[in-house]
Amino acid sequence: MVSQGEIIKVEGIKNHLLVVSRDIINENEVCIVIPLSNNFSESITHIKNSFSKDLLITEQLRYIDLNTRFYKKLGTLPLNEMQNIIDVIQGLFDIF
Repeated sequence: MVSQGEIIKVEGIKNHLLVVSRDIINENEVCIVIPLSNNFSESITHIKNSFSKDLLITEQLRYIDLNTRFYKKLGTLPLNEMQNIIDVIQGLFDIF
């Protein structure tokens, strides 16, 4: 099972992914992820991280089923970084 905050590499997907869904969702090997990419410039929704020089592209949320793909865990982001990322993702859905 993957956990919130883990960086994973998934078979068939070019970019590394950050798991942003809560562990209760991830228990069934399905999760919500955001990609890390070097094809964007830093902005309010493109966030630096301590894992790599690639940016986290928070507006590109994806739901993936890990039961159907091979994946590898690469690392975990610190809690303070995850709090910032989750705040940005929640902000994407604000109605103001």
